[in-house]
Amino acid sequence: MKLRSKLLIVGVCAYLMFLIVTAPASLLFKFTRGQVQSAAVSGTIWRGKASTLQAGILNIGDVEWNLHVLPLFVGRLSADMKLLQQKGFAEGNLSLSLGGQVYLSKFTASLPLDSILGSGGLPGGWTGTANIKLDELVLKNNWPNSAKGTVDLVDITGPANEPVNLGNYRVTLPATESTPSSLVGDLQDLGGAAIGITGKLIIGADRSYQLNTLVAARPNTPDSIAKGMQFLGDADAQGRRPFTVSGTM
Repeated sequence: MKLRSKLLIVGVCAYLMFLIVTAPASLLFKFTRGQVQSAAVSGTIWRGKASTLQAGILNIGDVEWNLHVLPLFVGRLSADMKLLQQKGFAEGNLSLSLGGQVYLSKFTASLPLDSILGSGGLPGGWTGTANIKLDELVLKNNWPNSAKGTVDLVDITGPANEPVNLGNYRVTLPATESTPSSLVGDLQDLGGAAIGITGKLIIGADRSYQLNTLVAARPNTPDSIAKGMQFLGDADAQGRRPFTVSGTM
């Protein structure tokens, strides 16, 4: 091959590399088919920022990312992500495999529950904050498959027409009962909660969920809630009554 041809190939490769490195961040949103929208996008696909990001009914906020090059050679898209909201934040490493699995590692977040699901918030006007610390989280088909860490629900208050602060609760993942087909977490109340809770949160690979708990009234439990608990069944020796919720998503 002549020197001129070699130089031409090198020049073309360098130009293509330049196009890839400097490709605008807005290019990423062309592949979302309108499912993810942003008020403004800046930077490149490697290091960029999207403001007022929204995916469906989810108000995500402002997102910054820094894409890593080396994982691309083994078929994995990996980036350090940071999310900022007016009253919350989230940050960690996000990876996407060729098979469509999503991996989160070293993920921490503090997000208000009433602002995540659009301007209407949670049904019934319930409020609170989710404080999340996960060493790892794996999603398959946009559904939790495995996780390691804790999720604290802080200052849970509601409903809007007669708000009561129920206190703080924690889910610890995974519980020892977890299997490849179901992710299980231990649920418990934290000190001072208005309702004593112990139990399990079971998330099935078939997109089912089940909450199996024992609940008990405390000295600071509102009378309306304590009276309602009597309809859950007979209390055990510790004053706990069974409470179960299940469904699919």
